[in-house]
Amino acid sequence: MAGEDHEPATEAAPTAEETFALVGNEVRAGILRTLSDARGGEGSPPSLSFSELRSRVDADVRSSQFNYHLQQLVGQFVEKRADGNAQLVEDVVDREDGGYALRPEGTMLTRTIRARTTGDESVDRLAVDLDCYHCGTPVEATYRNSIFKMQCPDCEYLYEYDLVPPGVLDDDERTLLSQVGEHQRHVRLSFARGACPLCGNAVGVRFVPPSDTGYPRPDLREACINRACDHCGHRNYLRVGEALLRDPALISFCHERGLDVTTTPIWELEFAATDRFTTVRSTDPWEVALCVSLDGVSASGAERSSADRSSGRGPREGDALELVVDEDLSVVERDDP
Repeated sequence: MAGEDHEPATEAAPTAEETFALVGNEVRAGILRTLSDARGGEGSPPSLSFSELRSRVDADVRSSQFNYHLQQLVGQFVEKRADGNAQLVEDVVDREDGGYALRPEGTMLTRTIRARTTGDESVDRLAVDLDCYHCGTPVEATYRNSIFKMQCPDCEYLYEYDLVPPGVLDDDERTLLSQVGEHQRHVRLSFARGACPLCGNAVGVRFVPPSDTGYPRPDLREACINRACDHCGHRNYLRVGEALLRDPALISFCHERGLDVTTTPIWELEFAATDRFTTVRSTDPWEVALCVSLDGVSASGAERSSADRSSGRGPREGDALELVVDEDLSVVERDDP
């Protein structure tokens, strides 16, 4: 460990405006990108000397000008190491040379930019293999401008419409859809548990009448749960079935009947992808019931659990689990089969 008397240097957290101003420069952006590239995917952040960093970013920039931009980043996103020792990371691989390296805040910023960077990648039609639960029309899916959209072309019911990072893209459509499904589950469950999936801030919860949301065909929805982050501005609308995919009783109920809701794409779970199993009991205050049964699963979702059912674990005719939530999304009633 470092000496007992060594304390990491701390800086006041920048405001959003200050942060935008810091990175809104080509040289500064190049510094952050170069330090991120130097790190790669493993080990502690390496340090680059001033001269090496400048040569990698833009050797044509005057030394004094480059130093000015570098110093604007030091303390917030970049740390200056003395004798190879990091101010914040004690386990440094290279202890011989000092230099500059990303602070944790800089690593988070560059990772976020990389994760959300897109080219002109698009997929005009994805084979979803799902018939609309409302009208039976084959559902269509597309990926354009980082938006994944899954919608019925007939009744216009919207199953998915979200920003999805381009990392999900794959030449194999089954892999792409699997990656989208995992990403969407991560985002929805994080919101359902009350944490912003982008910044970790606690998010509020508010039931909203479907007619107030702007969804196409709001008459096909019973209730929308708005979960919004007042720190980074990230927000989402959840269906009640999606919000309850975190509930241990629901997970256990489905697992005992051969369905793993922790791996099945949400759009294959009718009770989560639609409000056909949802009943609004009251709106002042809000109280909403969800009836979960294995009837509310698409054919492809059922196929995933065929081996379990053949061994005696399968859906029981007519049984269901009813969960009732209040306006805080707390389960206030459970009606077990």
